[in-house]
Amino acid sequence: MRLFSICVVGLIKKPSVMALGFLFFALSAAAHAQAVPERIASLNICIDQLLWELVPQERLVSISYLTADPIWSPIAEQVKTLSLNHGLAEEIVPLKPDIILAGEFDAPNAIELLKKLDQRVERLPLPRTLADINSQIFQLADLVGAGEKAQLMVNKINRQISALQALNTGSEPLTAFWYSANGVVIGAGTLEHELMQLAGLRNLAAERGMYGFNQLDLELLLSAKPHILIVEESQDRSFSLAREYLSHPALANTDFKIVRLPAGLSGCAASVIGDVAGVLQQELAK
Repeated sequence: MRLFSICVVGLIKKPSVMALGFLFFALSAAAHAQAVPERIASLNICIDQLLWELVPQERLVSISYLTADPIWSPIAEQVKTLSLNHGLAEEIVPLKPDIILAGEFDAPNAIELLKKLDQRVERLPLPRTLADINSQIFQLADLVGAGEKAQLMVNKINRQISALQALNTGSEPLTAFWYSANGVVIGAGTLEHELMQLAGLRNLAAERGMYGFNQLDLELLLSAKPHILIVEESQDRSFSLAREYLSHPALANTDFKIVRLPAGLSGCAASVIGDVAGVLQQELAK
């Protein structure tokens, strides 16, 4: 009889344990769903541009004022009705956001104060490589609950990068400078250099030992005789030394090809990398 009782008790306990386990799983899933922030504030123009693609605008309670400036932002016209901030805690707290997003170097004093006020602040590191860009998109998506859209975004970028890489056929590589505003050429350790390598181009700035961003006299650029000069177009139509150099008479008689790309790779890389790679691929394939 005692053995029968133990068996009965065992049969009763086992379903109870399973039920408790299922209940715990259900509660955990519900808690996770509730943790997805509905009210999102951002202090960073680059994060804003990604958020615009990942979440409905109704969830954005505040974005950077720079995102509404057409000089800096390609979505300025679209976001003009949203609440804007200048990276100040007093602008953010009354909006009662569920999460506040910032870049690696944004508003340290404001962020310190926001944390003291028990606000949830999440910093995203600056992407320095192509791999970093995908990681940043997925990290942001995980924070705001937009995994599916992030995957679509990354898939599109990867397709555009692959198309650019397909140009690298192993034949004799063309030489090039990536020419930025104010007569600056872009060397090793940059996303621009990585894109040039993927496309099978020789970065003459990197070959001269340049790392990052460096000014180069027009005379030295001409004497290097590059096959290609890559130039980023700016949305700002004001005067710049880069445009002055490009209109210099000395360039009128050169044989190199000028490739014009969308601006922003050195700023908000994650939001423009696909477009830059796509245009670069199309121009080099001509």
